[in-house]
Amino acid sequence: MYGFKHDLTNLPPMPSDGGTWSVMQSWALPTKSFLEFTMFSRMFVDALDAQMYNEHHRTGHCYLSFSKDKHCYSRVLELLVNVWAYHSARRMVSVDPQSGLMQEQHRLQKRKGQMWIKWFSYATLKSMDEDYAEEFDSDSPKRRWLWPSTGEVFWQGVLERERSQRHKQKERRKQQSREKIERIKRRQRQKALGKYIKPPPEEMENSNSTRIL
Repeated sequence: MYGFKHDLTNLPPMPSDGGTWSVMQSWALPTKSFLEFTMFSRMFVDALDAQMYNEHHRTGHCYLSFSKDKHCYSRVLELLVNVWAYHSARRMVSVDPQSGLMQEQHRLQKRKGQMWIKWFSYATLKSMDEDYAEEFDSDSPKRRWLWPSTGEVFWQGVLERERSQRHKQKERRKQQSREKIERIKRRQRQKALGKYIKPPPEEMENSNSTRIL
């Protein structure tokens, strides 16, 4: 995803500070944060899929798991939310399911100097997401590519193309309207077969007088 290969020393560190981590999908996020995590996880899982798909289907081995796992990507996402939340400087709060007690984990003050914020910032992820979308929209690669199937494919070029299409449709309707008006103007009109001529007032009076008599 970031251009790292198999050099594990370049991966973001996850400290063992005694705090609690999220597992088994037991987490909740505000809508804005959830959308950012979705953007990140789409690209991360796609990059991981490109490296592990063949090996996983051949051996059953799953990264981030000590055993063979049929639900490999679900397991990845269960752990991935912790990496994203920690390094994107999110507050992490655990809730006791029995008492409802809320307690902050891995406090931000203690994380200073340990977080890879620039790699998990919204601006960085948004730029990468748009690059993916532009590549798919422009080239439509034939290789196995998981990312386009995991959500919306959108970048600035899509917006500009849609705007251009709406403008062309508008101009086409205007042209059709002008052509219709021109056809109406050039249409040959049938001449009247006869014309009613109103008689002069004197004849009208004589006619009325005759009827009275």
